[in-house]
Amino acid sequence: MDILMLVDRLEAVVNSGWRMPMTSRVQIDERDVLDVLDLMRTTVPEEIKQARRINQEREKILAQAQTEANRLVSQAQERVERLVSEDSVLQVAEQRAHDIVARAQEDAADVRRGADEYALDMLDRLDTELHRVQGSVRNAIDALHVQPAESAELESE
Repeated sequence: MDILMLVDRLEAVVNSGWRMPMTSRVQIDERDVLDVLDLMRTTVPEEIKQARRINQEREKILAQAQTEANRLVSQAQERVERLVSEDSVLQVAEQRAHDIVARAQEDAADVRRGADEYALDMLDRLDTELHRVQGSVRNAIDALHVQPAESAELESE
C-alpha cells in the first residue's frame, strides 16, 4: 500500500469525525485511526527499504558513470598527446582547414552577390510592372471620368 494513500485515508477518517459544537475539536473513531496507523507502520518501513535500494542503485550507477567518464577522459588525453606529437600532420590539417574556410567565405560572398543581383533584378521588374499597372489604372480612372460627362450630355439631349 502507498504511504500517500494511507495519509489520505487518515485524513478522511479525521474529516468524517463528529465536530464538537462551539469548538474546533473532532471526535473520531479510535479503531479506524489505529487501523490506518498499523497499516502505516507496516508500509513505511517497506517504502524506506525501497528508497534505500533506489539510492544504492543510484550510487552504483553514478560510480559506473564516473568510471566510464574517467576512462573516456584518459582516452581523449592519450589521443590529444598522440595528435600533438604528430605536429606535421597537425600543421597540414590546420592549413587545409584554413584553405577550406577561405574558400567557403569566397563562395558565400559569391552567393550573396548573386542573391543581391537577383533581388535587384526582381525589384526592377516589379517596379516596371507596377508602373505599367498604375498606368492602366490611371487610364481606366480617366475613362470613367470622361464617361459620366458624356452620359450626362446624352441624357440632356
